Amino acid sequence: MIASIAAMTVLLTTPVNVKQERIKLIPSGENIVFKMNTNGIIVTGTYDVNHDKGSYNPEKNSDIKCGDIILKINNQKVQSLNDLVSKIKTNEELNLEISRNNQILSKTLNIYSVNNVKKSGLYVKDRVLGVGTITYIDPKKMIYGALGHEVVDLDTKKKVDIIDGEIYSNPVISISKGSNQHPGEKISQTKLDCKVGSIVLNSDKGMFGKYYNDISKLKSYEIGFQNEVKKDSAYVLTCIKDNEVKPYEIKITETRNQDLSETKSFTFKITDKTLLEKTGGVFSGMSGSPIIQNNRLIGSVTHVLVDSVEYGYGLYIENMYNQQNKIN
Repeated sequence: MIASIAAMTVLLTTPVNVKQERIKLIPSGENIVFKMNTNGIIVTGTYDVNHDKGSYNPEKNSDIKCGDIILKINNQKVQSLNDLVSKIKTNEELNLEISRNNQILSKTLNIYSVNNVKKSGLYVKDRVLGVGTITYIDPKKMIYGALGHEVVDLDTKKKVDIIDGEIYSNPVISISKGSNQHPGEKISQTKLDCKVGSIVLNSDKGMFGKYYNDISKLKSYEIGFQNEVKKDSAYVLTCIKDNEVKPYEIKITETRNQDLSETKSFTFKITDKTLLEKTGGVFSGMSGSPIIQNNRLIGSVTHVLVDSVEYGYGLYIENMYNQQNKIN
């Protein structure tokens, strides 16, 4: 994956095939920074606490591991680091309810005072930050789709289970040019002061939520169905400087016949000399960039081929848009 790393109701409905109508969406390409608030507190690591009676490590001594999600402390639900910190300050032992590989487990965390500082032996966090690109905005529902793939926490290597979150508009500072085996990376400002949307869903086909900005001057495109995607020239909309979204030439090199549940729908090659000169190929943070062919929105950039960075994977826009049926 290549994302540089008002709540809404989830509806458990049967996916609707968007081929029933020719949807119109607004291709974006806008650079964003996203902040996801996690469902519980993520354990990102452990360390040894050396105290007057010996040494304690939560993984070795209490079976609390990197990737565990702390849901409750002493039978009380927790959602922020402050909840954990306040308990550590006032207790010598905490009873934790954790989630691990879809199982709920009970663990005991010991707290030690070292030089008058309370220590737990845990590294934790309650939010995930990243950089990516908005693929489209639905002008009727004001819902956006971004990234084209799920957000995975870099510390735990697991999909982020979210409560909610926000997206922010930020300029691109620069692109570190990539090469084979070493894809480039988009360097962006990460100020959280220009909120342009909410985050509701983190799925294997992208990140979705409400979009707040004015869209009155933006152009809508009909979507292209997968059987209309051709092994031919196309262009991608993306941002590699400031907030400027520009089109860059690509060529679709392979297409796949697949149902709406699948990912990695087609492959493409960047052919635009300017983009290749500045980025080397597909780069980290480019995921979500919309792809246009024959004046229709056909898909989203999702992944880079690490062995040959001028090539990337795309996701059919049908498959991505279908995720909207999961949010209200």
